[in-house]
Amino acid sequence: MIGYDRKEQHMANSITSNETVTKLLDTNANPAPLGLMGFGLTTILLNIHNAGFYDLNAMILAMGIFYGGVAQIIAGVMEWRKNNTFGTLAFTSYGLFWLTLAGIWLLPAIFPNTKLAGSPSELALAWYFVAWGVFTGYMFLGTLKLNRALQVVFALLTILFFLLAVRDFGGGAIFGKIAGWEGILTGLSALYAAAAQILNETYRRVVLPLGPISQLPRGFVTEHGEEIATMWLQDLRRSPQTPSYGVVSDAELVNASEFALVQVDEYFGGNPADSEIGAFFHKLGATRAAQGLPLAELISAILLLKREIWMSARTHGIWESAMDLQRAVDLNRELGRFFDRAVYYATAGYTGLPLPAKDVF
Repeated sequence: MIGYDRKEQHMANSITSNETVTKLLDTNANPAPLGLMGFGLTTILLNIHNAGFYDLNAMILAMGIFYGGVAQIIAGVMEWRKNNTFGTLAFTSYGLFWLTLAGIWLLPAIFPNTKLAGSPSELALAWYFVAWGVFTGYMFLGTLKLNRALQVVFALLTILFFLLAVRDFGGGAIFGKIAGWEGILTGLSALYAAAAQILNETYRRVVLPLGPISQLPRGFVTEHGEEIATMWLQDLRRSPQTPSYGVVSDAELVNASEFALVQVDEYFGGNPADSEIGAFFHKLGATRAAQGLPLAELISAILLLKREIWMSARTHGIWESAMDLQRAVDLNRELGRFFDRAVYYATAGYTGLPLPAKDVF
């Protein structure tokens, strides 16, 4: 962050660089719904079989090879193109899982007299499902930074693999039926996650919530505070909506942005000092009124700081993939709430209204 006693020349130097960063806009479609649908539908159909409703047949094999397998691999490659490591690993891995499972069923029939292509024992299958359960378990840990919908999918899938392992370790048909019903629920959760992303994108609003976890990485505003404050000061000086701010010194503006950014970071970290934030913006409004700045310019300056935080988050790749769309929407909403309250308190101070008592910022 910018220190209060740093020279203005330092700020000028901090924005001068011989390097140029070019960030291309990603206009590719979101592949996640394809991968989730391929996984979800195939999982449901297989586990209807596991629950005892029909025998294993060509329908399940075809779904496993083409939709559960090939479609998920395509989605994984598309996630690679979108720089999403989690999506790449998840979709390609589970696509290949379905292909290996189809291979386990088909190879003994294709090579009936080949010992290496013989049907695996129940013990071998049990360890196969254990391996996939362990993999899914640590992928579940990755979803703790994504959204609730994916957490449910990976948690249920982890349980499913271990239920199948218990069945093949000797647990018997009852565990197979339990796994079947639990697998149907797993597939339905994946379908929900796919439908939510499709409908939310199509309608450009939250139709089905995904349950975003966080809007900004903890410490993001602190880490990039100097850059945000410097760009805000630059834009404030150049903006035609804030011409009267020439009467306010750079040092005073830096102090104001410094405090505001710290409070934004605390707010998104879950530890907001509500009374301190409200008092700060209330005092800021009163100060700008005493300096003779128009109220409209005060509000413009506050909203300009909100814009710089948003632009910094975009520039530094907080959302590198389409799976992060919900996080971006949620950040916009939470930033809006913070700065709406900031404008309210600043306006109250500007117009001479008393600081609201025991109000939650």
